[in-house]
Amino acid sequence: MIRRLPDHLVNKIAAGEVVERPASAVKELVENALDAGARTVTVDLRDGGAALIRVTDDGIGMTAEELPLALERHATSKLERDEDLDAIATLGFRGEALAAICAVSHFTLTSRARGASEGLRLAGEGGTVKQRLAVPADPGTSVEVRDLFFNTPARLKFLKSPPTELAASLRALTQLALAHPGVHLRVANNARAILTAPATVDLRQRVGAVWAHDVAVRLLAVDRTEHGVRVHGLISPPDLSRGNREEIVVIVNGRPVRDPALFQATLDAYRPLLPRDRFPLVLLAITLREADVDVNVHPTKAWVRFRHPRLISEMVVAATRESLRRPAVIPGVDVGGGGIRLGELSPSGVAEQTALFGEPGALETRALFGRVLGQVQDTFVVSTSEEEVFFLDQHVAHERVLFERLRCEILEGVPAAQTLLFPEPLDLPPAACALLERWREPLERLGFAFEGFGGTAIVVRAVPALLKASEPKRLIEAAVDEFAGSGAGAPTLDRALAFVACRAAVKANTPLGREEMERLVVELAATETPYFCPHGRPIVSRVSLHDIRRELKRTW
Repeated sequence: MIRRLPDHLVNKIAAGEVVERPASAVKELVENALDAGARTVTVDLRDGGAALIRVTDDGIGMTAEELPLALERHATSKLERDEDLDAIATLGFRGEALAAICAVSHFTLTSRARGASEGLRLAGEGGTVKQRLAVPADPGTSVEVRDLFFNTPARLKFLKSPPTELAASLRALTQLALAHPGVHLRVANNARAILTAPATVDLRQRVGAVWAHDVAVRLLAVDRTEHGVRVHGLISPPDLSRGNREEIVVIVNGRPVRDPALFQATLDAYRPLLPRDRFPLVLLAITLREADVDVNVHPTKAWVRFRHPRLISEMVVAATRESLRRPAVIPGVDVGGGGIRLGELSPSGVAEQTALFGEPGALETRALFGRVLGQVQDTFVVSTSEEEVFFLDQHVAHERVLFERLRCEILEGVPAAQTLLFPEPLDLPPAACALLERWREPLERLGFAFEGFGGTAIVVRAVPALLKASEPKRLIEAAVDEFAGSGAGAPTLDRALAFVACRAAVKANTPLGREEMERLVVELAATETPYFCPHGRPIVSRVSLHDIRRELKRTW
């Protein structure tokens, strides 16, 4: 028999969709405060929000007539007509969250509209108002939620420990703080302040308050506008990374979102600068017409749908890569305190290896890394401009050059391969054979040739020309070790390219001639990403001559 569900049960079901845990309630209440035009929002938690959530704001408030309506499902001031749903400009719009939260808690709502002489307080439990009282109150709204899920034990038992619930609440609050830097946000847990983010017009200052100021000063600015879409924010250089994805924040029209396509586009922009198990710090705000994005996809409003998803993803990649190629990405060296030991500068090496660095010819003049001075410890090439001294790790610099050269060869055709005079049979364990077979396609695109997959033996018949001097068996064993690592992930051409480039690049402790050093510096400057190797290691360290003059008290 089909029957209509009673309202109290409908409210509990809605709570299950909208309020998964205390963090969900915190997010919804703070979003309501932001929609109300609040300039200051205070959040008080107890036990991470499981015992108490109190959100107080100085927004426009609600009148005595409006406040009771706020507890009814689908009652909202944010939508009036059908057309409004096609261009939503507020964080909330369904009129469902507050009713759902109060349906599974002991609640107190206090609000005073701007211009009103007094406020109204409603108190109750399980969505039922048991007390209505006119009270003196500051303009704005305060929502107090106690004992969340007290009347839904099935959901209550799934709550985690207070520290875990607090971490989830802080993640939601951090993202909202980053999305709305003009709002002063204060958060306390068990009467102890845990987040204070003063209002600011400068996004970097807000990031400093949330992620730490020493992190904020290292972030790179992103700003690109095209086709009516703006992508702006701050991103980390590849040498500043994390072991998790928590600090990748994407905001769409002021709304923090969890969009898999945008997340993947962000990671694509960093490839191959970061290992697979490392993640950048990213704060990207995407601004576009409200009509070009649908936020009415899921009750939590965490997912969105774009009218032109490919354009948005391409914009994110282009804006991020543009910032990663700037000279500011180069890590600097602090000359204060301990100073720098250069060791012995070798103006020229002992053996010419010009073939490693391309064909001899006229060197292009590039100002990116200045002119070559020499070599330190047969490992670092030293060059200088008018303002800085650069130290380039010759191995990772050559790795970057070879990586981009090989990638161009693949785009133009098949890179040069060296057929082995005597094919090399491989005696590998079954797991290694299976791994090698998974990576067969990208490796063969680089010039490797194999036979015998599926049988008892694998035979190597060719290797990339760059690796012709390597012993094939050791080369394949090294490839298996590389691709079996925790950060290798799924087989990709870039990862295979990085392996070949690393094996072929000139090694540390190798003397180089002046022409070799000059050619390496010129070719590095011509690459798309001259500051990091394909594995994400920094190539260049720099010292400001201004700092050196200051240290030595040189005034001219």
